[in-house]
Amino acid sequence: CFLVVLQVHAYIISSLRKEMPSVFGKDSKKKDLIKGLGALYAEIQREHQISPGDFPDLKEMQEKLAAHDFTKFHLLKPRLLETVDRMLAEDIAQLMAMIPHEQTEHKDETVVKGGAFDGMEQSPFGALSPVDGKISGASAKAEMVKSKLPNSVLGKVWKLSDLDKDGMLDADEFALAMHLINVKVAGHDLPTELPEHLLPPSKRGFAAPV
Repeated sequence: CFLVVLQVHAYIISSLRKEMPSVFGKDSKKKDLIKGLGALYAEIQREHQISPGDFPDLKEMQEKLAAHDFTKFHLLKPRLLETVDRMLAEDIAQLMAMIPHEQTEHKDETVVKGGAFDGMEQSPFGALSPVDGKISGASAKAEMVKSKLPNSVLGKVWKLSDLDKDGMLDADEFALAMHLINVKVAGHDLPTELPEHLLPPSKRGFAAPV
């Protein structure tokens, strides 16, 4: 998602600018900051709950930063970031819809195997304060990003899990989302379309016949 990429770069650049001395020791400080960029990534990920996959490649970023004067970087504009945060939090469903469908020549090979709802007893759904049996996109995202998968992958998970397309997840949809995340974390591909055997019984009516 472009908004997330923009947000990540803004945090990185602003953090580097704040650490630069105003007069003496600029060159040595710059070298230290570039060397410690990995630690800065981790700090931003932790503080702002951003997936590692949404950060630029560390080595490439270090090489690019070496050619720039950090003192000319701009500090954060709080209002701009507040706007971005609001867009990400309030309308995750719309953001996910912007992610293009990836086509594959071997759809049958991407079918998820195994029980979808093993371990539902450990589902954190109840802790996410559901209203009328459903949680918002923002609440779902807060849990989904813990997987450290990039937003492009989480977007696919959202599309496959929000079966009634209402921009929220009920307990069954959330359990499905967590299963798909576990599948991806384990190194398997996500299906391009949800197989019938992964549909929760309560959602059979929302599925197209296979």
